[in-house]
Amino acid sequence: METEIGGAPRATDEPSQPAGGWRRAAIHVGVLVLFGALAVAMTWPLATDLSHTLLSWGDPVFQAWTMAWDVHAWRTDPLRVFDANIFYPYRNTLAFADHLFGQAALVAPVLLATGNVILADNLAVLLALALSGFAMYLLVVDLTGSRLAGVVAGVAYAYLPARMAHLEHLNLLSAQWLPLAVLTARRALRGNSFRWAVALGAVIVAQGLFGVYYLMFLVPLLGFVVGSYLLWHPTRASLIATAKIAAAGLVATLVLLPTLLPYLEVNTELSIQRTMGEVVKWSAQASDYLAVHPYNRLYGGLLSERFHRHLEQDLFPGVLLVVLGLIGLAYRRLGWERWMLLIVVVGSLVLSFGPEAEFGGRSVPLPYRLVYELVPGFKAVRVPARLGGLLAPVGLAALAGLGVALIQQRLGMLAGSEVRRHLVTATLAGILAVGILAEGAMAWPLPDPLPATAAEARRADYDWLAEHRVPALELPMGEGLIASAWPNFWSTFHWAPLVNGYSSFAPPAYYPLRDAMRDFPSRETIRLLQGIGVRAVLYHADTATTAERDALLRRVEDFPELQVELAAPPDYVITVAPDPWLWELAEAVPDGAAVDLPQLDADPIALGLLGAILQRNGHTVYGQGTVEYWTPPPAPPGTCYAVLPRDTAPDAAGYPGASAVASREGLTLYRAAGCAE
Repeated sequence: METEIGGAPRATDEPSQPAGGWRRAAIHVGVLVLFGALAVAMTWPLATDLSHTLLSWGDPVFQAWTMAWDVHAWRTDPLRVFDANIFYPYRNTLAFADHLFGQAALVAPVLLATGNVILADNLAVLLALALSGFAMYLLVVDLTGSRLAGVVAGVAYAYLPARMAHLEHLNLLSAQWLPLAVLTARRALRGNSFRWAVALGAVIVAQGLFGVYYLMFLVPLLGFVVGSYLLWHPTRASLIATAKIAAAGLVATLVLLPTLLPYLEVNTELSIQRTMGEVVKWSAQASDYLAVHPYNRLYGGLLSERFHRHLEQDLFPGVLLVVLGLIGLAYRRLGWERWMLLIVVVGSLVLSFGPEAEFGGRSVPLPYRLVYELVPGFKAVRVPARLGGLLAPVGLAALAGLGVALIQQRLGMLAGSEVRRHLVTATLAGILAVGILAEGAMAWPLPDPLPATAAEARRADYDWLAEHRVPALELPMGEGLIASAWPNFWSTFHWAPLVNGYSSFAPPAYYPLRDAMRDFPSRETIRLLQGIGVRAVLYHADTATTAERDALLRRVEDFPELQVELAAPPDYVITVAPDPWLWELAEAVPDGAAVDLPQLDADPIALGLLGAILQRNGHTVYGQGTVEYWTPPPAPPGTCYAVLPRDTAPDAAGYPGASAVASREGLTLYRAAGCAE
């Protein structure tokens, strides 16, 4: 049945005899509980030890820290929440990845009541899966009026193989706001509704709080939705509705601005962006849409061995989802919506292939190149393939819901009595849901349990750091990403500033500093640690080596600046005498003045860290040279301050007649001639 709202055709929202408000709410709550139970089942046996066992020792370790830091910062210093305690002395280090504010808010009561970051992360994972399925359910119910179709679509959306490959990635599991964006945008467009435009703005804000990554995905998603509507309904009313949506999006962006500015600052200060080579590497290939994670129970042995390259490119959506989606195209009760959903699927697939494709031995540019160049934030996106694996299912799962609704209608005509009709359709929906769950099921091996509190950890070194809260470095710093993630996790027991860290990006001086610290203790490594204000080194010795034979501990005695403050083998706390010379150089610069580092290559670690301190103090940093990926812009004429190696004449660096302001440890701060003191 079709009705008219604002001049645009739409399908009836509810069945011909809709349930009352309370009954409808009770049904929705029951469906949400069902999705929660499915989340437990599909991550089993995680629920057997939610308090001590994470899904892996990779990103879940980092995500547990992220949410714990959010809640800690909200309680202690909320205005500096983005200055997280990792990668000291860099600022805005929370903005090196998704901040997870929304997820942290959901589990904040658990963190405040128990202090258990593992339990909080696991509950956030279960909630993300349940809410994602429930959101797709709401969209399909809004489109078709069929709750059974909504449940099947929600199951397909939450547990498709491509999403289950990302069980470790909480920000990618938290996909509930994408279907709700489609729901509210559709309502706002078809009814020219200010109220639903406001609701869409609220969804955009919510998505921004739950993850910046999917916030960027909203740009093409809403572009597909609005563009298809205008294509089907080129009327003045449609333009007015579009203007309302644009206004809602602008207001939502302004509301989110305090959470977005740190990302802009990081991008501006450190030039953090993905190179075109990286983007091409992590783009999809056609064969990736047959690839599944090796842990997939049903297809792992069949498809993984042949097509799997990396979990980021495991994009297989499942056979049932595709078949139901194709059937959904025949759901004629809807007009432009089914084609809009198809455009979401096809558009996302095209974008997933990245900026270029090879045809006949020639490189052909693809639409993603325009998105990369024009849409703010997309230069930080590493994996275009995710658009095919995680955005396309918004349209595909909704189409699958239409397919189930169509089958439900056809069976209803054949089933006879109403009781039999309900029985037949419910049975079919159950069979389809079980089949979809089977396609997404994973044999995910869980790692060993972890201590969840400081009392369980019984770590004297972290107890010492919790008491003193001084900037610290943990050694060894680790060679792999997982090894680098552990200091994040353990810092939840002390919250002291750490040089160590793990995130989507590492700051430019981090890996050179890590390499230099292999020689600790040495005159140069002590110089660097003192310069940035480190007061303690937590050394985790090889358990197979005694203290008397440990080379690092034996060398500590050669340096009067160092002292073994705590020995709790195999863990030691080595204090460092204070001499924050890099901070002193930075503090000699007047407030707000820009600083040039014209010979960055001469001492990249020290000058790179000085640049971080200057930026932390609010100074704009220019320079010549490169530290890892960081190449600061050249200083404009009129820059008054420059830092040079002591043996470099300022004339040779473009500052003739400059006067020395301060000099420490081989670096000198100069003031250009003609600049006021």
